[in-house]
Amino acid sequence: DTELRYFFSTATVKPRSQKYVVDYTYDGKSKHILQLDATVFDKDKVKEQDAFRNQTTGLIANEANWQRTATIGKKKGRAFTSAPIAKLFLLGAIKYATRDAYGMGIEYEGGRPGWNDAMNGLAGMVGSGMPETFELSELLKYVRSVVEKFQRPLVIPVELGNMVDTINDALDELIDSGYTDPEVLPADVPEVLFKYWDTVAAARETYRNDVQYYFSGNTTVIEADDAIDMLTKWYDQVQLGVARAMKIGSKGIDDDGTSGVPPSYFSYNITSWVETKEKNEKGLPLANAKSMQVGVFPLFLEGPTRYMKLIKDDEDKMADMYEKVLKSGLRDDFLKMYFLSADLTGQSYDMGRMMAFAAGWLENQSIWMHMSYKYYLQLLRGKLYDQFYAEMKGGGMLPFMDPDVYGRSLMECSSFIASSAFADPSIVGRGFLARLSGSTAEFLSIWRLMFIGSNPFVLNNDGKVEMQLIPALPLWLFEDLEAGAEGKRDDDGNLIVSYKLFASIMVTYHNTLGTDLFDVAPKSYVVTMTDGSTVEVEGASIPTDTAIQIRKLLGVESIDVYY
Repeated sequence: DTELRYFFSTATVKPRSQKYVVDYTYDGKSKHILQLDATVFDKDKVKEQDAFRNQTTGLIANEANWQRTATIGKKKGRAFTSAPIAKLFLLGAIKYATRDAYGMGIEYEGGRPGWNDAMNGLAGMVGSGMPETFELSELLKYVRSVVEKFQRPLVIPVELGNMVDTINDALDELIDSGYTDPEVLPADVPEVLFKYWDTVAAARETYRNDVQYYFSGNTTVIEADDAIDMLTKWYDQVQLGVARAMKIGSKGIDDDGTSGVPPSYFSYNITSWVETKEKNEKGLPLANAKSMQVGVFPLFLEGPTRYMKLIKDDEDKMADMYEKVLKSGLRDDFLKMYFLSADLTGQSYDMGRMMAFAAGWLENQSIWMHMSYKYYLQLLRGKLYDQFYAEMKGGGMLPFMDPDVYGRSLMECSSFIASSAFADPSIVGRGFLARLSGSTAEFLSIWRLMFIGSNPFVLNNDGKVEMQLIPALPLWLFEDLEAGAEGKRDDDGNLIVSYKLFASIMVTYHNTLGTDLFDVAPKSYVVTMTDGSTVEVEGASIPTDTAIQIRKLLGVESIDVYY
């Protein structure tokens, strides 16, 4: 029932007729279409925000950051709001409507991919990305599950409703056409898919034009059953796109596209177009696309990393994907780590600045610690515990690297590690640009899953909160005799490990089993309070009253957990 506002961005995305530019190819022998200056700084939006400027301080009020309804006569505009689920639906609808002509990746209109910003030329290549599609798949699934659970209608802006109607009409027409993918997908986008893409893209552009400055304030209602049916159709279309992407695959050095590893990026060569007789600010002709041909790239680690979110609950599929990545061009066998990208030799400089770097350096086939840690985190989320800890202990993660090779403290993450692809062997394995950023955040998520588990607080059948600590710890973290690390033991001789929960409560795990603790539920707990009293609990979960005390840090000294 909470209503949320919409951010009022000073950026505006141009329609295709204003960003598809006719220009010469790099060799000057022919012409092609580039997507240039897809987003612009909208000065009219700045004027809208200036209306909220304090004339005394010169500061713009926070109210200027929210999308509003228009002021009409004496009726003053207001910040437009929607329920959180409606905003999530809007996000999913926009992303769904931004899929490329083959229905695979999400088109890049913002100037660069969502994560790999060194591939900043991809937007110009009318590029798209599968990582964002994998996230869209999860988003649509989540929104559908919420609507199914609560059976409540979606109340959305009427402008979005118009776009959704056009999308669904176009989808019905596509389905009624009887189109099915051939066994081997051609590079040329089939006419029926291109027509669907063109119609949906036009609907997206109309929506953006309608809400560029204001919402009308009017809403429309999508009943729960209709929303579920719609989201199911969209989700199914996304899965078709994922299957197409796996068929089209990747292409690079020693990569014929049959590795089974999900590709990350595609480009689209517009093979025929009609000029609009308009020109952009630089005097280059503008055009509308009439047909397209898909282009492929080498593998990038982000593809399988994001894809694993779709299969994390299927251990067999996870294990299969892990093996495929391990055997692919993404594996640095020398360092026993993973490249950010496979070999980029021969790729177009149109891709972006990553092509300006030597192989093995910065974003060109180096070990990018943030993405590597994202990958390791997905192994852990997918319960590939043996594989995860083999990667960790094998030197893929801190602090199990060789400090003489890494060249800095093993407590310090780097931006990237020079990979074995780098020409100077004395540099290979060395970390560069120390930073507290993505890899640090991913490691905190890894640590939480290792020691605390994914859901420490759960609701019981009565809807009341309880606590459970189900870690994912190998026996060698209790004691590793092969490495000469003798473990600590309690008074009964059981191996123990300890950590602080919420930086305050000392938690000790007593491994009475003497085995790996992978998804093993506790047998009992002893919760010690700051006044010296104890609460003894038999079973896997700590009951409500004590769980709330722990959660709120109310007089809890320590927790002993017995497995």
